[in-house]
Amino acid sequence: MFKTGIAFHYNVSNIERTIAFYTEKLGFCIHDYNADLRQARLYTNNKDCLIGFAEMQPVIPSSTCITFEVDDIEQAVQIFQSKGVHFNSEIVEVPNTVKLAPFSDPDGYSLMLYAQV
Repeated sequence: MFKTGIAFHYNVSNIERTIAFYTEKLGFCIHDYNADLRQARLYTNNKDCLIGFAEMQPVIPSSTCITFEVDDIEQAVQIFQSKGVHFNSEIVEVPNTVKLAPFSDPDGYSLMLYAQV
């Protein structure tokens, strides 16, 4: 029934700032961008994972957290920190399960890297 892709949509306060954060700091690619409508969709290195953004006021971040799996969490954190991404804590490990590294985007939406242990 379900296909392999997934998409999320967020309201943001500044579409250009959001696009810059996700492309320059996280390495996402622009799928489409409509400057007139103040909307964009971006994807990770996997085109089946889309995040849509629409510029709206006011923005009230939800408690939902999008997590992105990486192969080497220590390396990914180091790369993102070198690009100016601020992590909310050190890497947390759930023994024999997963490692987690939480951070936020410019509007305060919760994001997290994870790696299987």
